Amino acid sequence: MTRKSVQPGHTPIPHGIGAPARRAMAHAGLETLEQVVQFGKRELSKLHGMGVKTMAQLEDAMDEHGLEFPAV
Repeated sequence: MTRKSVQPGHTPIPHGIGAPARRAMAHAGLETLEQVVQFGKRELSKLHGMGVKTMAQLEDAMDEHGLEFPAV
């Protein structure tokens, strides 16, 4: 898959994420995939709407842009 041209540090959260999860991330101040990575997988999974499907969508988008959660 071809990487999308995005300004570094400004990779948007994918549009396919469900509304409850999107609102929870916005409430936590998460607007980009880079912020999601810094927030951390453990904390992210505690947010409302962060089910298996949403986490997989986020990780797929992160992988597409060369991002990953740090090893715990």
